Amino acid sequence: MRRLAGIAETVVVAVLWAAVAVGLAAIALTIPVYTTMTSQWLGVPATAGLSTAETLQLSGNVRGLVSDPEYDALPSEYHGQPAFDASAVSHLMDVRAVLGGAKAATGAAAALLAVWVGWCVGRQRWAAMRSGMVAGGWLTLIAVTLAAAAALIDFETFFAGFHGLFFKAGTWTFPADSMLIRLFPERFWATAGLAWGTLAALIAAALLVGVRQVPGARKQESDRRRVQEV
Repeated sequence: MRRLAGIAETVVVAVLWAAVAVGLAAIALTIPVYTTMTSQWLGVPATAGLSTAETLQLSGNVRGLVSDPEYDALPSEYHGQPAFDASAVSHLMDVRAVLGGAKAATGAAAALLAVWVGWCVGRQRWAAMRSGMVAGGWLTLIAVTLAAAAALIDFETFFAGFHGLFFKAGTWTFPADSMLIRLFPERFWATAGLAWGTLAALIAAALLVGVRQVPGARKQESDRRRVQEV
């Protein structure tokens, strides 16, 4: 019974670590500098038919709407041309709600992990802490690898499937010449997926490396090598 409880604890903790890694990686992509640098690096202004300043202003406004506590309303027209209609704004508000939920979930997972780590330290449950960190690191890497494989095999299907998890059908598709698609073309989201996967993998790697600093980890590794030599 105690063994099953230990396995269950490791599984729950691994899921929490993975949720924090995935959530932090996604939240990092909402900072202003990421949108600015990625848009310029991918040459979005040229394909959007806008100047660099206009592209950065409008994409920055979109980013602010979906992720900042305070934001400016998006224009329905820009230089006499259609910009963000009601359907575009509605979708962006849906994105804002999803991001808000992701931030809350990430914060909750981090808080639970903090309590668990504090408990383990107080009780000197080093083996449990090591098991949770290792399992969390590997679970994150597996999740990132599976997502990357799906995206590489068929990005459009992966992209559609991802959106289908969070948004109603028909609310997230727009004409190719719409302002939203011009500012955030498919290559922007492919790059965002790569950046997210890289950040999440780095966090997972930090967990797997950091576990060596947990008391008893080096002794455990030394004992394992001694057994192998024998």
